[in-house]
Amino acid sequence: MFSASSSPLSSRSHEKTAYVRALNVNSEMEFYSVPINHDVSGGEDGSVRVLTPIKAAKIPLHGGFAAVDNKLYSIGGDPFSIESIYRPVRSLFTFDTSCRLPTKSSWKKRPSMLIGRVFPLTVVIYGKIFVFEGIDGPVPDPRPWAEVFDTKSGRWTSLSPPPQLSTGYGLFAVALPDFGKILVGSCEDEFLYTYYVGDGSWERRDHKMVYEIPCNVKPVAVETMVFWFHDRYLYAYDFVDKWSYSGCIKDLEKVVPLGSLMPPNVELFYPTLHHVADNLFSLLCLEYFSATHKATLLHCVMFSISDQGGEDVDLNPTVMSAKSYAIPTPINILDAVVMSYFGVVDWVDISKLRMFQASLMYNVGEVGVNNTL
Repeated sequence: MFSASSSPLSSRSHEKTAYVRALNVNSEMEFYSVPINHDVSGGEDGSVRVLTPIKAAKIPLHGGFAAVDNKLYSIGGDPFSIESIYRPVRSLFTFDTSCRLPTKSSWKKRPSMLIGRVFPLTVVIYGKIFVFEGIDGPVPDPRPWAEVFDTKSGRWTSLSPPPQLSTGYGLFAVALPDFGKILVGSCEDEFLYTYYVGDGSWERRDHKMVYEIPCNVKPVAVETMVFWFHDRYLYAYDFVDKWSYSGCIKDLEKVVPLGSLMPPNVELFYPTLHHVADNLFSLLCLEYFSATHKATLLHCVMFSISDQGGEDVDLNPTVMSAKSYAIPTPINILDAVVMSYFGVVDWVDISKLRMFQASLMYNVGEVGVNNTL
């Protein structure tokens, strides 16, 4: 657990960039880049910066999303269709974030997966992308329950499955890079395994998780702790000590409308949690507007955690600062990845924002003014 005396580091080396994947009103994929670091205080003029989308031509929907070095990876999914039936595809597309003038053609096709997957789980460790589940429809056996893409060699390799597969939904996977492992589990049954990246073996784990990880919520790992966010609360589980923690994020309601954090506003896609450095985390979520406004706000909230000590040891997450970014069209956030690389961050000139800022008015006043606590 983090020490109560821990404080976020201010070194520029800890600055990171989040790439948010979203769907616009036309069900087209768009990507947005947002700088994430400890200093997310508002601008002096209190204006809201407008994000410019990174367009993606013919990128399948409902695929996996990952980042390795300075590249984004869109993995599998299904082509856009008015039908409700998923048609898993094997495609893999990459985008180089160092490209200064990105276009739709900046997305490059790479070697396809061994099998089509929709809504797969993706985990990055040691420069390799591990893809789990996401198989839809009848597939002849044997089929690769999981496979891995080596970004250096450009090759896909199937992984042997664990001795027993999950019988429920809500599978989650999280990398444990400090240990060379991947933790794979389910929120609906007792399925919890550790995958050893070095030798490709599986180990079943007994767990005593008090709090379940809900479907569509992606956890993050820090040392021996797994963290996840759901409905204003931060949860954690120490898979070594087998101890569960929780805590309501203090002052969150001061910087983000609570309605944007809970169903049904979040639909299938929940706010994304990311570890920044030490005891510092970021939370990305959307504030939705009516069709009249034709706009969305992307909130980046930074908070730190510490334990309270005493007999009832628990999390004590507290908001440190927040910043809002405007997206001039309604979108639905899918997920986000974070990299320690300053890639493409396109802004509209601040001088052009006055009229747009004035349009973001509703009954509690101006929306999106940056807050610093």
